[in-house]
Amino acid sequence: MKFMTLPFPRRLSLRLQLTIWYTLVFAVLISCSGFLLYIHLQNTLISTLDTALRIRSHQVADDITYEHDSIIFHNNTDELPGFDKDDDDDTMQPDNNADVNTDTLARVLDAQGRTIGVTPMFADLAVPQESIDLPLHGTPWEGNVRGANGENVRIYSRVLMEDGKTIAIIQVGASLTQLRVALASLLTDFLILAPITLCLSAIGSYILASRTFRPIDHLIRTAKRIKEGDLHQRVPLPETYDEVHRLALTLNEMLEELDHAFMRQRRFVADASHELRTPVAAIRSLTDVALLKSLTNEKQVGEKYITTLNNINTEAQRLGSLINDLLMLAKVDEGKTALQQESVRLDMLIDAVLINAQPLASERNITIKQQIAAPVVVPGDEGRLIQMIMNLVDNAIKYTHPGGCVTLQLTEETHDACLRVIDTGIGIPAEHLPHIFERFYRVDPAHSPLEGGSSGLGLSIVTWIVQAHKGSITTKSEPGSGSIFTVRLPLVESSSEIPGKGKPREKIPS
Repeated sequence: MKFMTLPFPRRLSLRLQLTIWYTLVFAVLISCSGFLLYIHLQNTLISTLDTALRIRSHQVADDITYEHDSIIFHNNTDELPGFDKDDDDDTMQPDNNADVNTDTLARVLDAQGRTIGVTPMFADLAVPQESIDLPLHGTPWEGNVRGANGENVRIYSRVLMEDGKTIAIIQVGASLTQLRVALASLLTDFLILAPITLCLSAIGSYILASRTFRPIDHLIRTAKRIKEGDLHQRVPLPETYDEVHRLALTLNEMLEELDHAFMRQRRFVADASHELRTPVAAIRSLTDVALLKSLTNEKQVGEKYITTLNNINTEAQRLGSLINDLLMLAKVDEGKTALQQESVRLDMLIDAVLINAQPLASERNITIKQQIAAPVVVPGDEGRLIQMIMNLVDNAIKYTHPGGCVTLQLTEETHDACLRVIDTGIGIPAEHLPHIFERFYRVDPAHSPLEGGSSGLGLSIVTWIVQAHKGSITTKSEPGSGSIFTVRLPLVESSSEIPGKGKPREKIPS
């Protein structure tokens, strides 16, 4: 749905736009109110005039009697020129000084429509025949007619009946000039007051808009100071709990997240630089030592160079692994890493991982066990799930003393697959548990694992893989007693999606 927009200049401030909008709305409201008021007043005045004409017609009827087939006018109507039977015929003619606005307008006709009494000014009105015919048929008539000088006159016509017999038609009228004058005066006053009211409303709207945007101006000034690099500043919160207050709260939350993000980024860059510098320095040191040694025995030279090259190859592999992890995390941050969705036998993945981890465990005299009761299937990316299990197993082996044990348990709990990696290693102090999944975080930066290097990115990658599969990971650990990493992943919804369902698992001896 698109809202109507006005072609405001692009550089027009928001408070001026609001002022223009408010003024336009006020103009429409005032115009509609004035129009409705004018129509209502006009109808009210006409209705009042019609009521007055009905009352006057009843007054005329009260002074008329019907005796011996003739109509007799009494005192009140005798005062109306032309109503007295004894008046000369020239009384029927209008006076030159008569005026429909001040003189009485009345006429009485017999049942045949002949005039038997009329005031001078009424005789000059162009009254339609309909005003006689309709009352004779039982319907009073109301309407406007024009006088000799073009004045508008309101006429009311009704019949006078006695003993169910129509004896006369009574017509009374009143000038509409005063009504028109009153309406014209109202319209003139409205046309004068409306622009003044609009000007005052525009000024008031601008003042109110300025007061409303004053907190926002304060937010803008604070944001400019923050833009200069001080992310520790926060936007002041207005005292009123309105939209501006919510905006300030949102900005403060955003600044808090940005501050943490920049801190993580700075720490990430510093740690990455340190981790990349370590293998590079080791490689240069090894090559420098090899080049400086002057060995006369060719056999000794060959052995030393082979040892140096093996060490260089080990450091290069570590450097390559670190670079791959950094590239993968960079793609994760940019949202460019897509996961395949398929049904994966998690128990078979554990078997495959243990085959690869067995040589490293045997070299360190560590026993690997698996406890899997039945096939467990989860939806996800097989490659990423293998990487997750491999990182957890590798982490457990590195931090476990020789002669220790690493156990992998896989069970189904409610609607989740539950994978536990249990080791008997050195354990993790409680104050470090909330941070072990952060990038480059180490429990003790001054010490490496028991054997081998660690970039501090393995658990961060595990966390991303688990969250990408809509799962969760938790840790329980005590120093000196080992650690338990628990991963929960949702199971597939339909058993028909389970690959190899019903087939026996191939056990791999541990």
